[in-house]
Amino acid sequence: DSIGDHRGLALTNFQIAEYYLGKQDTTMALEYAQNAKNISEQTSNNRRLLESLELIAKLDPINSSQYTQEYIKLNDSLLAEERAARNKFTRIRFETDEFIEQNELLTKQRQLWIGIAVTLFVLAGFILIILDQRRKNQKLRFEQAQQKTNQEIFNLLLAQNKKVEEGKQLEKKRISEELHDGILGQMLGIRLILSGLNNKTDSDSVLKRGDLLKKLQQIEEEIRTISHELSRASQEKIHNFIVSIEELVQTIQESSEMKCHFEYDKIIDYDQLKGDIKINIYRIVQESLQNCIKHAKASEVDVRFESEKDCVKITITDNGVGFDQKKGKRGIGLKNINSRLEKLNGTYDIQSKIGHGTKVIVTIPYILEEQIGPQSA
Repeated sequence: DSIGDHRGLALTNFQIAEYYLGKQDTTMALEYAQNAKNISEQTSNNRRLLESLELIAKLDPINSSQYTQEYIKLNDSLLAEERAARNKFTRIRFETDEFIEQNELLTKQRQLWIGIAVTLFVLAGFILIILDQRRKNQKLRFEQAQQKTNQEIFNLLLAQNKKVEEGKQLEKKRISEELHDGILGQMLGIRLILSGLNNKTDSDSVLKRGDLLKKLQQIEEEIRTISHELSRASQEKIHNFIVSIEELVQTIQESSEMKCHFEYDKIIDYDQLKGDIKINIYRIVQESLQNCIKHAKASEVDVRFESEKDCVKITITDNGVGFDQKKGKRGIGLKNINSRLEKLNGTYDIQSKIGHGTKVIVTIPYILEEQIGPQSA
């Protein structure tokens, strides 16, 4: 009691009560059992209180029923509290298990959604790759078909030029026959008659010489007429290559919002250029105009052909966005142009500045299909 161990004091009193009970001294045993009961009540030592009540009920037969009731009541109360605590613990464990199960379910669902999202992302990427590849294949097939069509156009152009040339040769032959059989025959006949009349001075001979001079004048007029017709036909003949370039420029203008202007000088006979030169010039102009649409984003472009020191000079100027030549990379179009020019011993120069458009200057030595030498008078 001096050290404040009340629980130990209750146990001591209970053991002393059992000791006196063993000595058959019920009075002392009852006294110490009562002390153990009181101390247990004060310290809320329910276990010791139950033991004390059970012991007192044996030592005090008169009040045994009362102590027994207290014992039963206290025991039931303790059992109820124990049951409540056990139920509470069971509920807590159940709720904990349920919470863990829900967490596991949520984790599985989250993993499932992540898996679905990753699968959809991969599938979308795969679809995009397929669509992009299909678009590239379609573009490649279109370019190949366009190239094939352009090649066919040039083949037709070359075939047409050949037919035109054959027509020229036939026309030259016809004119030669007309001159030989018609005009030269008449001149030969007049020359023979004049030779016979040179020594005659009678009036009939004078009249005949006058008639023959008139015929010579008529032949002169006929020759002059033929010459003028040939000259006019030469000046007004259709330049098929130039027509092809004009049609290309017109097609580009109609298929885009870009205004195109084409000029050329007439010093060079473009139809007489070698076939590969014409084909490559056509390709270079075509590629340059496509660059004006795709890269330069130009609204206007000027194309000019001119002669410069036995060369064809092609100048293509646009009003597009331009580019920094120090940073600009050579694309496939420029590489193709350079490759074509290397075959023709040609050169090109690009002048561009951001915001001030681009100018492409191409120079190609021109070679005619056949060199025409000077004709004797």
